[in-house]
Amino acid sequence: MRRALIPALCCLLLAGCITRKPKPAADAGGVEEPAQSAQPAQPARTVPGPVQVVGRVTAVDLRTLAVVVEIAPYAVIPPAFGSRILISRKDDLQPTARLKASPYLRGRTLGTRLLAGQPQVGDEVVLAPATP
Repeated sequence: MRRALIPALCCLLLAGCITRKPKPAADAGGVEEPAQSAQPAQPARTVPGPVQVVGRVTAVDLRTLAVVVEIAPYAVIPPAFGSRILISRKDDLQPTARLKASPYLRGRTLGTRLLAGQPQVGDEVVLAPATP
């Protein structure tokens, strides 16, 4: 068994040496230039995206312009959320309606008021990007 193990290890070492790339040779001047990095510079910190998902539309009442939104399990609701403008959108990210959040928040259910458009049940609801 040991006799078979030694040639197997030698083959592995030779295969590793053969596949190893040689170091680039220095140019005629003897000065090596540093390799250019193909990776872009890393940002100093990670910032959240401009769009925050709130939840999904669960019910629409066009007669009273009420839209019920189920808040996503990991959504973070910002303070003073009661009068924020929300946007509902399809799965292909096309906006379908503008909503205004109401102070009604019970558990994971949020009541909103339809301002414009025609939301459908299942549309994703996101916070409208803040304008500076």
